[in-house]
Amino acid sequence: MSFVSPWIIPKSILTSAKKAAINFHPGSPDYPGTGCYNFALYENSKKYGVTVHHMNEKVDTGNIIMTSYFDISPFESVETLKLKSMNHLLFCFEKVLSYILCNEQLPVSDESWKRKPFTRKEMFEIFEINPLKHDKSEIEKRIRASAYPSNTGAFVRVADKKFYLPYDKRKPIVE
Repeated sequence: MSFVSPWIIPKSILTSAKKAAINFHPGSPDYPGTGCYNFALYENSKKYGVTVHHMNEKVDTGNIIMTSYFDISPFESVETLKLKSMNHLLFCFEKVLSYILCNEQLPVSDESWKRKPFTRKEMFEIFEINPLKHDKSEIEKRIRASAYPSNTGAFVRVADKKFYLPYDKRKPIVE
C-alpha cells in the first residue's frame, strides 16, 4: 500500500504484491498526479475528494477501487484541503484494510480518471505570477493555489531570479 507517496514505485515491486498494489491518492479522479490540491483551488472547484486505486507503472492511472467526496468552501486553502483529504483517506484506508483482513474482494468503482496526471512542472507553472500578463483575479487564484506553510508559494520572476510572495491568510491576498 502507498499512502500519499511522493515516490514512483517500480514495476518490479508493484507486480510482487500478493493481494494488490494500492495507492491512497489525496485527489479525486479529476486531479491525478501531483499538485492535486493546488489545481482544485486554482480551478475554483466546488467539490473535491480522494481516490483509492490499483497502482500501475504510470502514476495515477490504475483502476479505481473507491472515492470519497466533499465540498470545497470558498475560504478553503491548500492547508485545509489537505487536512480534509487526510481525514477522508484515513476513512478509506480503514475500509480497504477491513476488506483485506476479512479476505474479501476489493470494491470496483465505476469511476475512472478524468485526465492525464498533472506533472510537477505544470504545478509550478501556476505558482508563477506575471504582473504584465495576469489580472488581479488570476493573481489571487495563483496565490491561493500555491500558499502553504511549508511551501515557498507564488513568485514573480525578475531577471531569472524568483521573488516569493509572502502569504498571510489573515490579510487580503491582493490589496
